[in-house]
Order: sequence, then C-alpha cells, then structure tokens
Amino acid sequence: MERPGGSGLLFLATLIALAVGLPGQVQGQEPPVRLAVDRDEGSVQVELGGLLEEGGVAGPLASGLPVRIHVVTELWRDRLVDALEGRSEWRGTVVLEPLGNRYRIEAGPPGNPDATQITATELPEVHRILQESLEVPLTPSRAGTFYYLVRVEVETLSASDLEELSRWLQGDLGPAVDEGGGVVDAVGRGLRRLFVRVLGLPVERYEVRSERFQYPPPPEEGR
Repeated sequence: MERPGGSGLLFLATLIALAVGLPGQVQGQEPPVRLAVDRDEGSVQVELGGLLEEGGVAGPLASGLPVRIHVVTELWRDRLVDALEGRSEWRGTVVLEPLGNRYRIEAGPPGNPDATQITATELPEVHRILQESLEVPLTPSRAGTFYYLVRVEVETLSASDLEELSRWLQGDLGPAVDEGGGVVDAVGRGLRRLFVRVLGLPVERYEVRSERFQYPPPPEEGR
C-alpha cells in the first residue's frame, strides 16, 4: 500500500491552522462601505473602502485563498409602503497568486463576459481597480422621494470551492485506500463537514442605507 501524497495533507493542516487563528467580524466599528448620492441625477456611487484590509478576510487573502465581494444595490421609493424601483448586482473576485506574488482580479456584473480581468501588485491598486469597475446603473424614472439600500457580502471559499477542494484532497488520498472506494467516500464527506463547520471561513456582511432624497431636486429658494 502506497503512502498518501503529502501535499494534500499539508494543505489541509495549513487550512485548519489558519481557521483556528481567524478573527471574527469586529463589532461596533463603522462599516467600510459608503454611499455617495448625486441628488441632481439621482444616481449613487458605492465606495468599498478598505474591505480587503479589514475584518477576517485579510488573513485568508494573504494566504492565497480567493476572496469574493458581492454587492447588491436597490433603489427604493419612500412611500407609506416603500416600493422597490430597481436593483443592480456586481461581483468581484481577488486571489493572490503565490508564485508571482500578484493579485488576480475579476470584476463586473454577474454573467458579464466583458468583466474586468487584471492583475495588481499592491492592495491599494486592487481597491482602485475594484472601485473603478463598480458602477450602479440605477436612477429614478419618476418624481418622488427615494433612498438607496446596499448590501455587501465578502467571503472566502464558496460552496463550489469547498466541493472542488474536497475532491482534490480525495484524489490525493486515494492511493492510500483499497479500490473499494468506501474510505475515500467517507473521507470526502468528512472533509466537507470539516470545511463547513471547522474552517467556517469568514463571511462578512454590511448593509448601508442612504439618506432620503427628492428627485428631481426642489428648486433653490429665490429662483
């Protein structure tokens, strides 16, 4: 019987050690996300700030794990019962490539074949690229009082990532078991539970609401 490949076991041990030391989201701090509303046009700019340098995602990103940012922007009309006027989504993915020590960035609306794909060497440059890619194509289409609601989710390792990683580790451990595969299946199930329950890599969520604004803006007094 061959000994299992060491790379998978080493990678698994590294991830467990990383998970144990990961901090949770810090409570009581101002969220890094800001909204800037252009009252003349009724548009909004979502400012991400230093998302990748704060909270629990900085450590996983520096360790080479992919970090995903999902931004959902909603335009609401302020009424007795508020009405949703429009919705926009944007996604960004950042991963540090260890060999070249460069960040690989992909950003844009979901499913957009023309999404931004570029590399950067420093986090401030990563933030700039993400910010320039983040456009919110929402404006009021009629007169009224409105506000914007933005939800931002920052996560490492999606569910599909966990499945892919567990399959890779199964393949690495495969030579150590009989051809029956029962042990491999058990290892795969155990790994999935391990990653979901033990690694519990951070998912940070922010929700920001703009002040109400009138569109079109009222004329200034005296005009």
